[in-house]
Amino acid sequence: TVDRIAVIPIKGAISTENGNGDFFNSGTVGSGNIVEFIEIANKDKSVKGIILNINSPGGTVVGSKEIVDAVKKVDKPVVALIREVGASGAYWVASAADVIIADPLSITGSVGVLGSYLEFSDLFSKYGVTYQEITTGEYKDLGNPYSKLTNEERRILLSKLEIIHDYFSKDVSANRGIDLSEQANGLFYLGIEAMDLGMIDKFGGKNEAIAEVKQLAGIEDYQLVFYEKKESIFDLLGGLSSSFGFSVGQGMGDAFVKQDEFEISLT
Repeated sequence: TVDRIAVIPIKGAISTENGNGDFFNSGTVGSGNIVEFIEIANKDKSVKGIILNINSPGGTVVGSKEIVDAVKKVDKPVVALIREVGASGAYWVASAADVIIADPLSITGSVGVLGSYLEFSDLFSKYGVTYQEITTGEYKDLGNPYSKLTNEERRILLSKLEIIHDYFSKDVSANRGIDLSEQANGLFYLGIEAMDLGMIDKFGGKNEAIAEVKQLAGIEDYQLVFYEKKESIFDLLGGLSSSFGFSVGQGMGDAFVKQDEFEISLT
């Protein structure tokens, strides 16, 4: 049996929605697909190691965590390769690998949490439109885009973000085996800075990642096997209906921001 090295791409914003994108959201990657690829590669005895080929600004909290949890369960060498961007939730995924290899000018880090939504209250006021909602709980409509946040509501939402941020930053530190609390400020770092901070292990690209897996796995001859989801015309047409009405709010590590609800993402 030929020894294989699995290459799993994580490209685009990470979402819990499966599929590598559609006409509207082509820059996304589904955590379910990535987790499935990782599990298949881990069970395949011919696969001696895994390369996570990362080019992602991050994404949703749960989507990122699902991939992180899957990486931690792998019982063979995992190397994360950051060629251009491996920030926020994507850096969280990389931190769970055995080794992180990055280009000196790549973008890493950005360990922070973003909560955002579109708010229309001033627009409604301008045109004399009012909004009424009847709820049975005081905070049931927390994050409602049709009314302004009160100071108390803002405090509540911020407290939730801080809980997620604490979990995120502590897990990254544990994965890397060093205290990265000072770097968990949402700032992004170039690869050359990340090396000095202990956030990555080596500089390089695809060849260096392959060499690292070969060394960790103790193999010489190998065959690369690429795990990617092939989109059919039905996937694309399905995306047309399921994605209509949503917009992308993408900065350094943003995920999706639905227009009708508050959403938390890693940034």
